[in-house]
Amino acid sequence: MNLLLFPVGSHGDVHPFLGMAIRLQQRGHRVTLATSGLFQELVERCGVTFRELGDREEARSLLNDPDVWHPLRAAGLLARKVITPLMHEQFKAIEELATSDTVLVGSALGFGVRLAHEVTKLPYVSVHLQPAVFWSTHQSPQLGRFALLGDRVPRFLKEFQYRLAARVMFDRHLKKTVNTYRRELGLKPARSAVEMFHSPQSVCAMFPEWFAPRQIDWPMQTEFAGFPLWDEKGYTAVAPELEDFLRAGKPPIVFTPGTAHTHADRFWKAAIDACQRLGRRGMLLTRHAEQIPSGLPEGVRHFDFAPFSQVLPRAAAIVHHGGIGTMSQGLAAGIPQVIMPMSHDQPDNAKRARRLGVGEILWASQFQGARLAKVLDRLLASTSVAASCAKHKQALSSTDGIEAACRIIEAAACR
Repeated sequence: MNLLLFPVGSHGDVHPFLGMAIRLQQRGHRVTLATSGLFQELVERCGVTFRELGDREEARSLLNDPDVWHPLRAAGLLARKVITPLMHEQFKAIEELATSDTVLVGSALGFGVRLAHEVTKLPYVSVHLQPAVFWSTHQSPQLGRFALLGDRVPRFLKEFQYRLAARVMFDRHLKKTVNTYRRELGLKPARSAVEMFHSPQSVCAMFPEWFAPRQIDWPMQTEFAGFPLWDEKGYTAVAPELEDFLRAGKPPIVFTPGTAHTHADRFWKAAIDACQRLGRRGMLLTRHAEQIPSGLPEGVRHFDFAPFSQVLPRAAAIVHHGGIGTMSQGLAAGIPQVIMPMSHDQPDNAKRARRLGVGEILWASQFQGARLAKVLDRLLASTSVAASCAKHKQALSSTDGIEAACRIIEAAACR
C-alpha cells in the first residue's frame, strides 16, 4: 500500500503523523510524509521518505508572528498563510505521487488532500489530534475563553455561534478561494470552508473516548484511536546535562509554552518567579533560547528539547500552553498540569483537563509568578488531583494510539 501523509503545523502536529509513518513502514507499506521543510531533517532521520511543501523562510516568518497565538486573529492568519497556499501544493503532490493503491491521510487543515480525494476517489482518512475540531451542539468544545458553549447553553445559541465562527474565522478568508479551486477541478462549491475539515469516508480521532465522548452530531464515520504519544524517543537522545540535572535533586516542575511559541517572555519570567517562591527546581524547555532570561537562579535550567516520555515521569508537574500532545504526555506521566491556553484547540484541551481533575487553567492575563506558585502549590498538595492523575496514567498504560490509527488507515483502503 502507498500511503501519503500530510500533517500541517508545529512539532505537536507533525509528531503523531511521523509516529504513524514509522509504524506503517514497519507494517510493510510505502510511506511518504509531506509537510514543511522545517521537519525534513527529523523525518529523514527517522527513515521516512520526505516531500517538502511550502517555503521554509515563510514558515519561519509565520512562527515569529505573534498573531499565531492571538485568540481572534490566529484562525484567519492560518487560513491565509497556511491553508490557502498549501492547498494547491498538496493537490499537486498527490497528482505526482499517487498510485492505484494509494491511501491519503491528512489533517483538518489539509484542504488540498480533501480536494484530491473528491477528484481521484482515492481513500482518504482525516486524522484529528484534538476534539476541538468536532463542533457539536451537545457537549461542545470550548472555542475561546468567552464562547457561550457550556452544557446548559441552548442548542440554537450554540448553532448561531458556530455559524458566526465559521463565517468570521474561516469563510471570509477561505470560502471564495476554495470554491474557485473547486470549480476549476469540476467540483460543486462548498457551503462553508468548515465542510472541508472531515473526510466523508473515514475520520480518525486520536484521543480516547473518555477524554472527549462521542456526540450524536459528530461525523458518523469517526473512529477512536487514542493519544499517539510519539515524541522522538529513540530518535533524539536526551542530552547528558539534562540527565544529570534530573538526577541531581528532587523532581522539577517542567515548563513549556509550545515548540512554536517565540513570544513567551512573560511565560518564562512567571515560571522562574514561581519556582523561587515555591523553593522548587524548574526545567525550562524551548528551542528558542533567546527568550530565556539570563542569569537563571540556582535549580532552574534551560534545555532545548527532550522527549516528554523520558522527562515527565520524573517531574513533579508540568506547566504548558494546552497543546494536545503536551497534555497527553502529562496524562501518561500521571503528573498535575497548569495550563495557559491562548488560541486554537488550547482552551478546549484545558477545559477537558480540568474536568478530568488533573489540572487547572491560568489564562494569559492571570499568568503571573505569585498566582502560578499558588496554583501549583495547591495542585501538588491535593490528594484528589494525585488520584485523578494516577487513574488516567493507568488508563493510558495499556493503550497504543499509533497502532489503532494504523489499523484505521489500512481499513480505509478496503472501503
